[in-house]
Amino acid sequence: MTKTFLVVQTGVSESREVPCNCGCKQTFKNEREQWKRLDTGETTFDGAYSFGTGAMWFEEQWLSEGKHRDWDNDDGQHLVVRTPGGLWDIDSRASNCGSPNDRLHRCWIRHGIAPDITVDKVGLTCSAGAGSIISGKYHGFLRAGEFTPPL
Repeated sequence: MTKTFLVVQTGVSESREVPCNCGCKQTFKNEREQWKRLDTGETTFDGAYSFGTGAMWFEEQWLSEGKHRDWDNDDGQHLVVRTPGGLWDIDSRASNCGSPNDRLHRCWIRHGIAPDITVDKVGLTCSAGAGSIISGKYHGFLRAGEFTPPL
C-alpha cells in the first residue's frame, strides 16, 4: 500500500526568463512557487504533484459569488492527492454522481486530518460507488492515509 504525505507551499517563489519554444528569440517570465514535503523537508519548484504518488495538498478552487461550480457550501480549499493512477480532487463531484443537481452533499466524505484521512460514504453523500476512486488505471480506496491495493 502507498502512504500519503502532505505538501504545502512555502511562500518562496522563483522567477526566470525562459526562451520561447517556437524558435524565435523572445523570452517570457516563468514564475513558480516552491512546495515542501512536510514529512521529509524536501522542496521543489516543479509543483506539488511532482513529489509522486501519495502527495496530498490543499488547492484553492475558483469561487464565483462565494460558490463553487459544484457546491453551495464550498470553502474553496479542495484536498487533492496523487493516486497510483493520477490526480484526484477528493472534494470534487464524481463523474458518476448519483445526485447531480444537489449542491450540498459530497460524493466522497473525508474523515481525519490530512494526510492521515479515510475517504468513504459515511455522511451527507450520494449513491455513487462505495467511496472508492477510479483514477487512470487505479481503482481503490484511501484508508487511514494509505491507498489500498488496486481492486
